[in-house]
Amino acid sequence: SGPNGHKETQRSIFDRYPELRKIPEDGSPQNVFIVPDGNGRWAQAKKLAVAAGHEKGSEVIVKAFNDFSELSSRIPFVGAWGLSMDNLKRPPREVAYLMGLFKRTIEKLRPDILRRGDRFIRIGREDVFDGYPDVRKALEDTEEETRENRGQVIYVAVGFSGEDQELRTAQKLAEAVRKNPGLEVTTELIHSLRDGGGLIPPADLVIRTSGEQRLSDIGWIASKQTELHFSSKFFPSCSTGDFVKALVDFSKRDRRLGERPTTS
Repeated sequence: SGPNGHKETQRSIFDRYPELRKIPEDGSPQNVFIVPDGNGRWAQAKKLAVAAGHEKGSEVIVKAFNDFSELSSRIPFVGAWGLSMDNLKRPPREVAYLMGLFKRTIEKLRPDILRRGDRFIRIGREDVFDGYPDVRKALEDTEEETRENRGQVIYVAVGFSGEDQELRTAQKLAEAVRKNPGLEVTTELIHSLRDGGGLIPPADLVIRTSGEQRLSDIGWIASKQTELHFSSKFFPSCSTGDFVKALVDFSKRDRRLGERPTTS
């Protein structure tokens, strides 16, 4: 960041990335979901331990959330994938390390989330924290403290995958119908039974790093209106500029959403 690195953080995101000013009022996604991929490969390329990649990735996500907060009037929801169900199949030592890093990342974000009046929500399975009560507590405390906040919603997926979410939603739906046999099953009801209690809409922009061009089972977070943006950079090499590029790219897309464009 150089001698005036501190000043750089004081300048608004619009001063640092003037191209954001050119995005029309209705040209921003309502919900951006980041799939941070490539921490391990970044570390290997630099001949570092995998943990170094995860540490740097944590710094990138904290900075991204803090920068995105300046766009809260345009982008009410910002999320990131912390740990998928597949990640939890990694060696126990790596999982324990990732859980600890996750807790530290939330603790880093928490003061800023509280100061800004933003809201924090975690989505994913509950039982993934059975062996990590301190991580569960850090997450639950942050959710609880921000529950009444009306600012930007920051959500993180931990122990989350689409197929698992589908199964859990179906189980809740079966239970709801059992208790109330006359219950009308609607898309709204199904969404309310999903993680986040129906508060989080599907993302209209998914950003994935590291050159991989797939969704990897993010389930309902992707919908019929989701646009995809792939960056070839490993996540630890990404900066806010890469995410701004995705926003500018999104604003230029012709989103017909299944309809035929009207010709004048």
